[in-house]
Amino acid sequence: MIKKVTLLICFSLIFYLNLYPSSEKKYFILGKEEGNGLLIIPVHVKEGPDGNIYVYDRYDAFIKVYSQEGKYLRRIGGKGQGPGEIQRADFANFGFTHDGKLYFTEFFGGHKWITLMEMSGEFHKAFHLEIKEIFGISNSSPLKDGGYLVELWLGSRPEKKKDYFLYRYPQALVRVDSKGKVVSEIIKTDYFKTISSVGRGADQWLPFIPIFAWIPFKEDSIIFSDGLSRNLKVHDHKGRLVHEIKTTLLEPEKVKGKDLDEWKKMTKETFPDKSWFNRFGGVIEKYKKSIYDKKPNLSGISSTPDGNILVSGIWSEGEKTNYWLLDENGKTLAQISLERMMLRISKHFILLRTTDEEGNYLNICLKRRGTEKEDLLRIKDLKILE
Repeated sequence: MIKKVTLLICFSLIFYLNLYPSSEKKYFILGKEEGNGLLIIPVHVKEGPDGNIYVYDRYDAFIKVYSQEGKYLRRIGGKGQGPGEIQRADFANFGFTHDGKLYFTEFFGGHKWITLMEMSGEFHKAFHLEIKEIFGISNSSPLKDGGYLVELWLGSRPEKKKDYFLYRYPQALVRVDSKGKVVSEIIKTDYFKTISSVGRGADQWLPFIPIFAWIPFKEDSIIFSDGLSRNLKVHDHKGRLVHEIKTTLLEPEKVKGKDLDEWKKMTKETFPDKSWFNRFGGVIEKYKKSIYDKKPNLSGISSTPDGNILVSGIWSEGEKTNYWLLDENGKTLAQISLERMMLRISKHFILLRTTDEEGNYLNICLKRRGTEKEDLLRIKDLKILE
């Protein structure tokens, strides 16, 4: 009997060690080697349907592809005006279609279409949108019927105040069909976002602007938040409000006078010298009272492979950012606070972006081993975060 128990323990131990070998790395960092796979300014990291990891590097406008072990494989796109190239490198985004294509979009000043590529990096086609207004695409999500949900920024409009101008930047989430025709407008906002001393640009961003965060949801619907409520709104693709998901997120804080003063101070510090501030940024001193009375309580939302909702709190210099993992009913499954960190949950990884002491970007891939809740809470055990 003792021999049988001993053998059972030995077999169990061998099985466990094979499953979780002690020498296996818990995480790896992407793009540290010199060459084509080096990452300089990585801004979007996603796991592809093939299990590889795709990273958009704003520095050279390439989407760089890495294996599940972090080995550089190839790159897609690149700076240029031709088919399969990215015209505006500083504000592009990418994703994957339901039939296994990679696509990318661009903002104002970029190509006014959605570019589709083979996963190998070969150009497939350009998906033109039938929109007459001036627009830039800031986010998008493919639909199974070949259409897309597309987040648009529309042309700005200045509005004269007493001694400065405020600029409106309308934003809209629309559904387009497989031919690029707008089928419906789901959400549209029209907030003041910048301030200027002139009516032709040279503007500075305003503080406390309501956000425009959304993700696809089940049964042809989307989850939307402007950051002004702890609840998340669910709209169908025709724009109708279906219901609200109640959560225990933090309530938005009221904007106080000292908040505006702090914003002015931080904005001024971004200018190289006083003369530059007086010429291009001094207009903010004329902004005496915030037109927004609340601070948004979150900065973004993303969906997870298990159908949960990952909510990103507001980022603030020198402070930790909160992340909440919610189920589809708004129940908090896990909450974690991280310093200088952005994260997403994919099928095989927790994908994180942070910076080292010298300000270099680091893309960390934490291999998943359990539930989304368990893996999210494992982040605090990473020695690289110490």
